[in-house]
Amino acid sequence: MMLHSGSFQLFILVVVLSTTVFDKHDWATHAFSSQPKAAPSKSQTITKQDEQPKNVNFVDWISDAPNEIRTWKSLEVDTEQNIPSYVQGTLIRNGCGIWTTKDEMFSYIFDGLAKIHSYRITQSTTTESSEDENAGASVEYQARFLEGMWYKAYKENPNSLPFGVGTGPVLDMHSKQPKAGPMRIAEALWNTVTKFDNTPVNIWDYQPNRSEANKPITAMTDAPPRTQVDLNSMNTLSSSTMNKFAKGAKGYEMLCTTHPLYAQGERSAPDTVDTYNVAVELGLDGPVINLVKESTHLDGNSEREVVASTPCEDGVPYFHSFGVSKNYAVIVVQPLRLDVDLSRMIELGFLRAMEQVDRTRVLVVDLNSGDLVLDQSVDEKVFFYHSISQAELLANDDGTIVSLRLCAYKEPDQLTGEHQFMRLEQAKEGLEWRSKIHKGGKFCDINCDLNRQTVSVEWNEDIQQGFELPVTRYSRSYHGKDICPDTAVSPREQPHPRFVYSFGAYALGSPDYDNWGLFKFDLEENKIAAYFQQDSVYVSEPAFVADPNGTEEDDGVLLTHAYFGKEQETKFLVLDAKTMNVLATAPTGNRSPLEFHGAWIPSTKSQSL
Repeated sequence: MMLHSGSFQLFILVVVLSTTVFDKHDWATHAFSSQPKAAPSKSQTITKQDEQPKNVNFVDWISDAPNEIRTWKSLEVDTEQNIPSYVQGTLIRNGCGIWTTKDEMFSYIFDGLAKIHSYRITQSTTTESSEDENAGASVEYQARFLEGMWYKAYKENPNSLPFGVGTGPVLDMHSKQPKAGPMRIAEALWNTVTKFDNTPVNIWDYQPNRSEANKPITAMTDAPPRTQVDLNSMNTLSSSTMNKFAKGAKGYEMLCTTHPLYAQGERSAPDTVDTYNVAVELGLDGPVINLVKESTHLDGNSEREVVASTPCEDGVPYFHSFGVSKNYAVIVVQPLRLDVDLSRMIELGFLRAMEQVDRTRVLVVDLNSGDLVLDQSVDEKVFFYHSISQAELLANDDGTIVSLRLCAYKEPDQLTGEHQFMRLEQAKEGLEWRSKIHKGGKFCDINCDLNRQTVSVEWNEDIQQGFELPVTRYSRSYHGKDICPDTAVSPREQPHPRFVYSFGAYALGSPDYDNWGLFKFDLEENKIAAYFQQDSVYVSEPAFVADPNGTEEDDGVLLTHAYFGKEQETKFLVLDAKTMNVLATAPTGNRSPLEFHGAWIPSTKSQSL
């Protein structure tokens, strides 16, 4: 790909002129006044693949949801079994709540105004004679917009959407055509580097060793902006725009993944937690890929350092995730590069404007030395959003194979195609269009033999159910603690987990996109081990909470919420992680749209560090 030098240099110039902005807020709160709808009767999970659900009101799930619940609301919990006593903490889901105004709309679902949905679970002490172990479990709920500068700009002018270089374009509401032109390009570029702080994609806890009192958690996106939220009140504490990169780098940070990862194994210091991420630094000499480490101390102070760097000479790469194991980080540079022609990015959004290059590049960094121990390219093209887990395995020659497991695609259509996930102006037109969206990713292992300096790509063709946004107890383990059972044949090995929990459309072979389900994949048997799927129930990414006294990998529960289309209401769900049976539900009296990622923040009362 050829870089458009004029646009690239203009971008760098504007970035250099910009400064980091921190915006603090002290907003009054108000109670949400609408009453919950009548709870539906308990429905049974569909067990026959040939039953076709009606899946009503799917469009609700991808439509504006401006209502907020700004103080903790106690929910009525309907239990079929107990909510285990070890489930204490807060589940936070991050996504968007507004995509449209009277005259404009965001085309792409990632670009809406950030909104979080939070569920706080507490357990009061019960007596030993109590027959109801769940008697002390309570669930409280909030739904709040993140109140940064981007959101404030909308509140000041609710007839117009804040405008930047987005994942997709901003469209005229009536013609559904992109709003473009030289003035729009200039405005978008300036807004992106001076006031963009919209962070609707993920939640990260940089201080998992800190108690709940005055604890901040961080909302993130695929760029440097962050929003800090108080865990107790869910008030927005501060937000930051695109900013100067960490000390030690020469350029400016343009992109970073929205999926940082904790260091695995022992901590470097008892009161310090290390978080790794991958960032793209822009300088006058072109883009550089950086592996960065942020060390956060118990007092809240932190340092950020560049662990390893390498130039990307064929253009600006896009990363959404990467992999970390005990000793290595793996960075897969998928064969897509940003087209920095600003007019194309404004008209199409940066995803659809990306261009393909010929090969997939794989980087392996030794976390102990910072050395780049493998840098190889393969002809096979691998496209992906999400990593699942990373393993360190013994090779036949007693060397090390580092294996990164992805949810991946052989073609880029899911990311860059006409029928990508998810263009709202078309997705709202009906099931016929939605059912043209790609059927989801496959399991794909990127195996790096460090001694032989080779990379092999292994696709799992046995599991046909497509999926996205995968969660496992390994890759999302609490602050990097190793909670998988020790199934390795050697203490040098760190295997992949057996089970992967995820969600996906076209559930159980359905031809309809609107048929969604939660799946438990068994990677030893290469099958769906269990699932949760109901008519007109649109599920969100699950979070695994391990049973601290469990002896098997899947001992624990899944926490999620789902939009029940028939009742037009979102409910909190607790599922048995072994069987996917429902243990408890809690109606919210509110509607949540499709969101992306989140985090389970366990209470320090229930989980020791």
